[in-house]
This record gives sequence, structure tokens and C-alpha cells, in this order.
Amino acid sequence: MPARRGHFMTVALLDSQFAALEPLEGDEAGMAVEVSGTPDEVVVRTVRALAR
Repeated sequence: MPARRGHFMTVALLDSQFAALEPLEGDEAGMAVEVSGTPDEVVVRTVRALAR
């Protein structure tokens, strides 16, 4: 994010965005995917979560 220029979303806003996140309720569609690791690892986890 620090390399982004001219975008309204600055690094300083990131903490407040994460703080505002709410867990999904039981009646809401969605999933959480761990995003650590390589892009390929994230894709594998995402595909597996979608297959469930």
C-alpha cells in the first residue's frame, strides 16, 4: 500500500478498516481465507474453501 500514489486509501486508514470488520453471521454467505504465504498458496486455500 505504501507504493500506491493518488489513492484515497492510505496506510493510515488500514487499521480502522480491519477494526470495523465483523464476523459473518450464520445466515450470511461468505468465507474467510488465510492470506499469508505465496499467491499460489492463497489460491489453493481459496479454491478448497469454495469447494466446501
